[in-house]
Amino acid sequence: MKKMLLTASVLLNVLFMAAGFVAVKKAGGWHYLRYRIENRGLAATYAGRVKIFEMLPKKEGAIVFPGNSLTAQNEWAEMLNRPDVLNRGIPGDHAGGMLARLDEIARHQPSKIFLMVGINDLCFHSPEVVLQKCTHLADTILQTIPSARLYLQSILPINNSVAATPVNNGDIIFVNLGLRKYADNRGLTFIDLYPLFLDGGGALDAAYTLDGVHINGQA
Repeated sequence: MKKMLLTASVLLNVLFMAAGFVAVKKAGGWHYLRYRIENRGLAATYAGRVKIFEMLPKKEGAIVFPGNSLTAQNEWAEMLNRPDVLNRGIPGDHAGGMLARLDEIARHQPSKIFLMVGINDLCFHSPEVVLQKCTHLADTILQTIPSARLYLQSILPINNSVAATPVNNGDIIFVNLGLRKYADNRGLTFIDLYPLFLDGGGALDAAYTLDGVHINGQA
């Protein structure tokens, strides 16, 4: 009887473990799970940044940089010596998040918008879905802020040898090619930054990053 109970217990544990492995795989794998754990504090940062942006004075005709942490981490107005540049990057943001805060961008009646989006979306969705989300965001910008000239920027490469991420460069290339085609069809300028940061092996040059995703001051 004890042997039967032990066997049953072992089988149940194996089933629970198998179910856990399947759930993690469906969610995006262990890299994705690690990403979610390491970035669990982004929601508060996002809400805080949105509130700050809404409180800042209107700057008519500004050049706006919506984006995620790749945009947020630099002082673009100072680096470019352009006080009319507004940094609207928020760490962890994605196409849906930028879509939800377009009103704040539109109130400035911007003359130009430089859009980089997609890297965070690739942590959760297939490259085909990500491309749809990015082009839908671009379509909405063109419709709601027609006076602004929209520039599409490529997603930057990553380096999974420096630090593991739930994204690969093959998917990034797929989205970038789709964005280029979209820009060509809409008569938009596509700024291909991807090849500028590559090493000889086709990954983000380790000299340009500390974590395999974000670029450093040298980059």
